[in-house]
Amino acid sequence: MSAGVHLVGTFATQERWLTLVIAYLFLGGLGASLIAISTFTDRYFRPSAALTRWGIYSGVVFLGGGSLLLLFHLLHPIRAWEVLLPWNPLLHPTSWIAWGTQFIIWSMIFAMLYVWPRVHEGWAGRLFAKGGAMRWFARWCGRLATPFAWLAILNALATVVYTGLLLRSFPAVALWHNPLVPALFSVSALSTGLAYLLLVQYAVLREHGPIARGYERLDVLLIAVEIVLVGILLFAVLPASASGRASYALLMGSWGWVLGFMVLGLLVPLLLEIKGSMKGWDSPVPVMAAAVLVLVGGYLLRHYFLGAGVYYFPWANAHQLGVLGSDVVSNVLR
Repeated sequence: MSAGVHLVGTFATQERWLTLVIAYLFLGGLGASLIAISTFTDRYFRPSAALTRWGIYSGVVFLGGGSLLLLFHLLHPIRAWEVLLPWNPLLHPTSWIAWGTQFIIWSMIFAMLYVWPRVHEGWAGRLFAKGGAMRWFARWCGRLATPFAWLAILNALATVVYTGLLLRSFPAVALWHNPLVPALFSVSALSTGLAYLLLVQYAVLREHGPIARGYERLDVLLIAVEIVLVGILLFAVLPASASGRASYALLMGSWGWVLGFMVLGLLVPLLLEIKGSMKGWDSPVPVMAAAVLVLVGGYLLRHYFLGAGVYYFPWANAHQLGVLGSDVVSNVLR
């Protein structure tokens, strides 16, 4: 426990949302941000077709794979199809799962419709070379490129925000139930998306043009905003409640959070990218290292956020009800 933090009452860390949900929050935010960034960049800044394909394909894979992890964790496999029904949000308008599932599905559908003409120019065109219907479908997608692009972007951005809103819907945990969480998770997701695209550009496509430099500068801004949000959360929001103080003690008492996330996941990549965006590097290695650290930091943020979720029980007989005692806050997060 951190010095100077006085904890009262009885506390218990949540033990329901573990590895699969952490992976979903990371992959879902990363995948949705890749769809939004890649589609917008392709529509208005004309990067290479290879970068667009990498971004959208990866976004769909990450978003779809992460969503399957969440469905597997939360729902009975046989009944998982129920949350996929497009009218489900009308039946359950207060359910973020219902809304988020639709954002996820339609962002992937519209992203693939947008990129399909370029897919058809590649392997799909060779595979269906004699298919007139496929050629017509590719031309139809091309004519509707602008509405498809914006439908993909808006649904992807809604998915990015939804990952934070999903956590915020739990009022018993002060660390999660505050207005900074959707903003923090959204900024982090967009930053990891830019980091992934920088890795693709430098390590796979060997591109070093204005798009890469623009991504670096935008990521500097996002990391700076993320640092401010984390600071406000730690030093202004959490101290205002007993549950928040318990979460603060867990986070600041963990080297994984302090060194892994705050230093290596935020501060170090910020300094590397500031130097790279201002004066440049002789080698792409520092930028790639910063991108890897941003991705690791994005995962650690979600890992420790879920691990430090603390319920506060103000009644004295909580032990008799089978609730863990306040000594749980001294445990090291796994």
